[in-house]
Amino acid sequence: MLRGILNFSSFFQRQLLGMVGVNLLSLAIMSGLFFQSFIGNYEDSVIESMQGKAMLLGATNTSALLFQDEQSATQSLASIEQYASARYAQIFDSDMNVFAEYISPGQQVDFMPRDFNESFVFANGNIYVALPITLDNEQLGVIVVSESGGGMLEQRQRYLQMAIAIFFGSTLLAYLLNWKMQQLFTGPVSRLVDFVSHVARYKRYHQRLEVLRDDEIGGIVSGVNALLDTIERHEAELHSRANYDELTGLPNRHLLADRLSHAIDSASRRNTSMALLFLDLDRFKIINDSLGHNLGDAVLVAVSGILSGLLRQSDSVSRWGGDEFVILLEDIDREESAERLSEKIQAELQKPILVEGHLLHVSTSIGVARFPQHGLDAETLLRHADMSMYHAKGQAPGKIAYFNADMEVFSAQRLSFESKVRRALEEEEFSLAYQPQISLQTGELFGFEVLARWVLDGEHIAPIRFLPVIAEAGLMDEFSHWVMGKACLQNAQWQAMGLMQVKVAVNLPATFFNRAQALEDVLFSLQCAGLDAQCLELEITEETFVSATSGAVAALATLQGKGVTIAIDDFGTGYSCLSYLQTLPVGVLKIDGCFVDSIANPASGGIVRSITTLGKSLNMLVVAECVENEQQVAALREIGCDIAQGYLYSKPLCAEKAGEYLLSQTSQHPASFDNAHNGAVSG
Repeated sequence: MLRGILNFSSFFQRQLLGMVGVNLLSLAIMSGLFFQSFIGNYEDSVIESMQGKAMLLGATNTSALLFQDEQSATQSLASIEQYASARYAQIFDSDMNVFAEYISPGQQVDFMPRDFNESFVFANGNIYVALPITLDNEQLGVIVVSESGGGMLEQRQRYLQMAIAIFFGSTLLAYLLNWKMQQLFTGPVSRLVDFVSHVARYKRYHQRLEVLRDDEIGGIVSGVNALLDTIERHEAELHSRANYDELTGLPNRHLLADRLSHAIDSASRRNTSMALLFLDLDRFKIINDSLGHNLGDAVLVAVSGILSGLLRQSDSVSRWGGDEFVILLEDIDREESAERLSEKIQAELQKPILVEGHLLHVSTSIGVARFPQHGLDAETLLRHADMSMYHAKGQAPGKIAYFNADMEVFSAQRLSFESKVRRALEEEEFSLAYQPQISLQTGELFGFEVLARWVLDGEHIAPIRFLPVIAEAGLMDEFSHWVMGKACLQNAQWQAMGLMQVKVAVNLPATFFNRAQALEDVLFSLQCAGLDAQCLELEITEETFVSATSGAVAALATLQGKGVTIAIDDFGTGYSCLSYLQTLPVGVLKIDGCFVDSIANPASGGIVRSITTLGKSLNMLVVAECVENEQQVAALREIGCDIAQGYLYSKPLCAEKAGEYLLSQTSQHPASFDNAHNGAVSG
């Protein structure tokens, strides 16, 4: 029991102490009430007794007071000497002068009638009672009786001792009863807790606890046994889910890490070689986005089957995640073994795959790292194989890359370049250039396409270098928001200077409109700049519509309704699914410069003509990019293209030069923005 009292860490002991604490509080309240009740009753009894004595003495001495018989009154008052606690008794006449008194030996008068506020008073450890002496409703005087309060104090002490004894006795009894009741409950529960802890620690799911009671505790034990039955039945399934990919049934990265570590240990002991092949499917995102995730999953299952069929029994293939796979080749005797298998995989995956009625072409980029040449631990081998795969993917689809030290240098340079890109975005080191767009029919300035520029340590960094890094670093949405806000603000400043009203066309990636706040971001940029919505054009690629969600389409439609122009950039080079043009809010088609550059070629010229005819039939503006000579202008004008941009008219200009260009156009063509737009459409 002592151990139970001292062990405060146990839930049941804390519960026991809590229950005892509640009992203690109840007992303390009851003992206090008991004490107060007894003391109150005793005090009332003493006061009532003294008042009775005073009343009797007053009645006895009424005639003595009336006839001024002091001797008779004094003898009558002396009768109180029979009471051990009596101190003195006094009779006062109507003038409050002492008429007669009796004072016990050793006592003295210490309270006068004028000091009474009530008929009795407790003071100086004594009790005082004062009553009037009356005759026929006429007050003849006052009698005062005083007794010692020592008896009352002794009685208080006796009652207090009784209350304390009852309190501690009840406390001990309450603790013992509660402790005994808890023993009946905590014993089985403690055994159950120990059993569950043992099973959880050692995974002994086959063990069971005997059911000894037919009550709630027995029900809990039965429930634990039933749970262990379920766990034991599904232990294999749990192991499978922890170590195998649910979709393909291949080992997952967790099991791969175990196998790779084991393979490295084995190869180190036996002085043999092994290799890792890191695979990433090419164009899988296009299949997934175009045909749906269910068919994408079916492709992954088909690819996993192909890969498994190409391996030796000692090799293994794992799904790393997404469309990435890792193949572990053990006991390879020559470097050509990994190369031969890689080429075999490429050849098999380049064959058409029939999946749910779709004949699909899937290729893969492969990165290869070998042990011990390219790493002595699992983490290094995986990193080098992954690095090689990205190097292969950067060359072209369906390539194989073998790790070399230069890749680490390139990777370090890539990380350094990414950090510089991040700093440039944080410190706004990027700038914007504006390339004029000219109406082919009127020659007037229609607007500017906004292009990003970056100068790093005096070197002009091409967008083709820094834009992919921005995208891979996950900064493209932030960068796009900055470009849009900067362009809107610049256009608003030009208008505030009295220059003609034109559009600024901003390129936005597909990911921008797949965010819930895309609409809010665009409207916020317009609001901050104070720019009219019709002065902003958003250029998006066809990929945006392929991967667009219903929310993205709704956002684009809302923006078009507010006056923002939506343009498809590089039309004809992407997916070109014409059904998008029928249902989505597109107002401008931009012909890619590769077709304009070779417009004299019948094939390219036919494509430009077809795109223009398509745009016109849908009441859209058609813009040609990369216009560099008058022959191209003549052909575009003859075809019916509306807008042209390129070096023939102007190279991209900084904000200051673009303002000067806009000023010259304003003086030459004072027509408003609406006139320029109407002229382009009517042409």
